[in-house]
Amino acid sequence: MIKKIHLSLILFETLALFFLINGIQRLYLASQREKFNAIMSDDLDKYYSLTSLKASDFFIVRGYWTFGAFILGILIIGIINWKNKINIINSILTFVIVLLLFPTGVFVKGILNNYLNYFSGLFSENYSISFLIGGSILSLIGLIILWRITHAKENTMHNKELS
Repeated sequence: MIKKIHLSLILFETLALFFLINGIQRLYLASQREKFNAIMSDDLDKYYSLTSLKASDFFIVRGYWTFGAFILGILIIGIINWKNKINIINSILTFVIVLLLFPTGVFVKGILNNYLNYFSGLFSENYSISFLIGGSILSLIGLIILWRITHAKENTMHNKELS
């Protein structure tokens, strides 16, 4: 059973999920830019004129989007691993690792998230534009890592014909 566990695969899948979840979070914040700007500027009157939800509900919905991105990512990884006939234990371990990261707040706060916020801020001073660009780039990085994982077997030196 130990031989069927691919640690590098699990690490790359976890990394891809991290980028995918952070990207989708930023895309959500970009889509809710007026509400987010009102909350960040402490203008609750403007926020309540935009929606009937409490300000705390805004962050709860953000958590739902994060969890939805997590479930979507795990489903994609499970389908990719099933298609490539990779043991399901790798998908389960990726699920457990990322699930254990949720309570630590690594997707919302922390050093890595601060660097990602700085990276997004390079594109614009406006929250919505920086989150839109940053979210698109981070989601794309996560999808590229997942794509690269699926094509790693096909592109190895041993599988290419010598000419």
